[in-house]
Amino acid sequence: MRATTLIVLCAVLSPMSILRAQSPPASGDNTSLGDVARELRKKKPAGVSETAATAMPPVQNSVEPEKAYRLEMSQYLANEDFSRLEKAADAARSQKSRFPGGIWKLSVFYEGVTKPPGGEAASDAAWQAHIAILKRWGSAYPQSITARVALADAYYGYGWLARGSGFANTVSDDGWKLMNERVEIARRTLVDAASLKAKCPYWYEAMQHVSLAQGWQKAKTRALFEQAVAFEPGYYQFYREYTNFLLPRWFGEDGEAEAFAEEVSNRVGGKEGAFLYFEIATVLNCLCKGEDHLTTMSWPKIKEGYAALEELYGTSKLKKNRFAMMASKAADKPAAQLMFAQIGNDWDAGTWYKRSAFENAKAWAMQ
Repeated sequence: MRATTLIVLCAVLSPMSILRAQSPPASGDNTSLGDVARELRKKKPAGVSETAATAMPPVQNSVEPEKAYRLEMSQYLANEDFSRLEKAADAARSQKSRFPGGIWKLSVFYEGVTKPPGGEAASDAAWQAHIAILKRWGSAYPQSITARVALADAYYGYGWLARGSGFANTVSDDGWKLMNERVEIARRTLVDAASLKAKCPYWYEAMQHVSLAQGWQKAKTRALFEQAVAFEPGYYQFYREYTNFLLPRWFGEDGEAEAFAEEVSNRVGGKEGAFLYFEIATVLNCLCKGEDHLTTMSWPKIKEGYAALEELYGTSKLKKNRFAMMASKAADKPAAQLMFAQIGNDWDAGTWYKRSAFENAKAWAMQ
């Protein structure tokens, strides 16, 4: 259901000026989709350049290092160890570090500090206490872009607590009112933070959150996206956030998000463009909303994108599960067998939601 517009559109204020392929081989534990990538590049779509990748070199797979890092940052905040938080954020920004699977360390940093323990399920009192800590951080470091952006994104999350997770017609008047107020605080906090000397890619992602919650016009949201990628082209979360905005359940039309995937994969080109196509596909193809966009996207390009991910950044539990789910929905048994053989029983609840969904798909693939 399309969300109700929450607040009158405000102008975008930014800290910077605007500047199809073959199936994978049959399953086998020692087969890498990186091998598939090399075959896919021989058959790359017309117009896709072979420019050198600008990303970090491939990293080795490990057991959810991002989860350990997220918890570490959460603990620093709980202890009000603001000095360590400042250093960690500065390092993540300057080094543009990524975890296996391509996830930016900076993104995981903010996941660790913008929500109280319990996340969206935390109580109102827990959210208030969490926001109070973030305000103390900002007072201790008044020139900190990190503290300001974290506070803004916390207010955005606090707004969704008031709204709830139901459809728009299930939200009470008080729920809308509180969400409006809290998201507007988030917007003003980000606008204020734009005047600081230090800049942060997550500023843009946080403002993309605001644009969705406030129901900005599509042109303004697109302008924000373009400013974001001009500031930091490699921060792929910008593409995911704008794709979400374009979903029919929010503010897009049927086929618009799929067209965006084609646009950006060709615009960026090469392995990075293929990687972005895969990432956008993971936004469009989840089990949570009963929508199925897979039939309107190129499955060979999704496979190419996963192969590019694996080659550029390595892979992870999350990305394996996402690709396994899409391979199952696409009825590509060889690709699904390969993924489930690698996953084993290490299923991801955020991807499958129910263990039975994972087990049913795995049973189909491995039979």
